[in-house]
Amino acid sequence: GLFKARASSQGRAAAHGRAADSWPAHSCPRSPAPMASPEPGKGGTFYVPFPVLALASNGGDIFCAAGGGGSTANKEVPNVVHAHQYVEATGKLSTVAALNTGKSLVHNLTYSPTADLWLASSRSGCKVLCLDLSQNTLTEMIQFVSEENGKEPEQNFAKFSPDARFIVTGGSDGQVKLWQASKPIAPVLHRLCGSKTREILDADFSADGKFLAACDETGDCRLWEVSKEDPVDGTLIQYACKSVKGKALIKLVRFTPTPDGRWLLVVCANGGRGPAMVGLVAADGTKVAEVCVDKQPLKSLTLDTSRGLAVVGLMSGAKAVYTIPGLKCVKKTKELHSLPSQAVVLVGEGTAVSGSGDRDLHMLKFGGGGGGSWCCFLVLLVALLVVGFMVLRIGVKGAALGQGRTDL
Repeated sequence: GLFKARASSQGRAAAHGRAADSWPAHSCPRSPAPMASPEPGKGGTFYVPFPVLALASNGGDIFCAAGGGGSTANKEVPNVVHAHQYVEATGKLSTVAALNTGKSLVHNLTYSPTADLWLASSRSGCKVLCLDLSQNTLTEMIQFVSEENGKEPEQNFAKFSPDARFIVTGGSDGQVKLWQASKPIAPVLHRLCGSKTREILDADFSADGKFLAACDETGDCRLWEVSKEDPVDGTLIQYACKSVKGKALIKLVRFTPTPDGRWLLVVCANGGRGPAMVGLVAADGTKVAEVCVDKQPLKSLTLDTSRGLAVVGLMSGAKAVYTIPGLKCVKKTKELHSLPSQAVVLVGEGTAVSGSGDRDLHMLKFGGGGGGSWCCFLVLLVALLVVGFMVLRIGVKGAALGQGRTDL
């Protein structure tokens, strides 16, 4: 194991099938930040003292927000990561922990339920953060560098595999990197996925951790089987769309499971100026379905496969909630932010959170889950089969009765 399990995480660690004491202790200096809670505004808006660049949720009532003034204005607008708790029943949002990251501006966040840790991308590397709610602390455990090439190397994202054995990173050096999250303390580079290309924008693991997909500035997506190294560049997936003038550029990618044990890719794509498209793509690159979300480009995406929901943040400052895989619009808002919806997450039973550089968070309540569009589809199919069977049976009985009257 790579990280220390806290006493508060013993139960979660056991539930995820790992020994809580298998993560060696490692301490870093804590740099606490002021803990003022967001100021409530109107219509689900909350104001925070920093531009919001990143959000990540634990799948429950806790989410983290990161941002700040950057390396040159960190004294006026400190660079921070805040942990928030949202009580859906009352609409109360409070800050439960905070971390000042000094001159390092965190611009991307992800969370691993297996490791119970947060990965915060900043500059050329990643900070591994531990949230302890019992102590109201957010602690930087370790950090490691993944991007080394270029004038100003920058990591765009870091994400744990579902079993927390690996971390995938991507950024300005155009190389998808897979790191082994095991001893020694700092993650060890496991393999390079594919040849070098343009800047890596996003990546995701399949639920079983066997496959990895990544997209880059060429607009293409590449797919690999984690345990195999050939072919080097994996399977190339491109997105074609009649609604987009020129090449449709894949900006974000996620895996979603299917009832038969397989999976589809959820890809967000657009042209240079839009429109924003969300599509479902099979492993061989075949497009299964798509929907046009907005006439302007998209900015962010979050997916909850257990509830069959996706939230898309838009350049216009709006956001939209869709069922997955049905691609049915649950709710779409007007422009909520004066700047793009930089990041989106789901919290509680049915609240979509968006953050923006205009220093605010917006909480959109849309109900309890998407109803699981796979389940709705199956229920509808069963209902149709039952109705068909009943109609057929009535028809057969009617024919028999009619035949009987003729005999009389």
